[in-house]
Amino acid sequence: MRLSTRSLIPIRVHGYLVCVELNGSRGDLESSLRSEYELLFARVEAQREQSDRLRALADAVEERTQRDEHLLAELAGALGIASQLRIENLSPRLRGQRLQEVALQVLRAEWGADREIHYRAWYELLVEQGHKIGGKDPVATFLAQVHRAPGVVGVGRRSGKYRLTTT
Repeated sequence: MRLSTRSLIPIRVHGYLVCVELNGSRGDLESSLRSEYELLFARVEAQREQSDRLRALADAVEERTQRDEHLLAELAGALGIASQLRIENLSPRLRGQRLQEVALQVLRAEWGADREIHYRAWYELLVEQGHKIGGKDPVATFLAQVHRAPGVVGVGRRSGKYRLTTT
């Protein structure tokens, strides 16, 4: 029986016991281990950089997805296909700021700016388009809202006439 001049050195790597064959001198072993260490170190650094790039990309995609989901919900609400009703759809009757917005849109589309219109005629334009005004006295509610609406100017004193400004 012949004894080998080679020596095996046990080394623990990631919880596993690995035997490294020692050929030649201790310096050769150290050189091999140093070389393996440097290769592994470079690989770990490259993986960390790749991981950071992928994480940044995933964060950007998540942010864009959240913006798109918000826009999708807004469009679904506008189309009336959302699973949850928008607050202005809870009541078909217009009041407050929503009344001002709709009244201005209707007048701008049907009448134009810089033309006088009596508030009762303006009210009728809304009713003709199927809008309902809230309040005990819908005409009074309408008048109170359009009187203070931005972009609306009263014509004369107590004439009941209004016009849209061009700006």
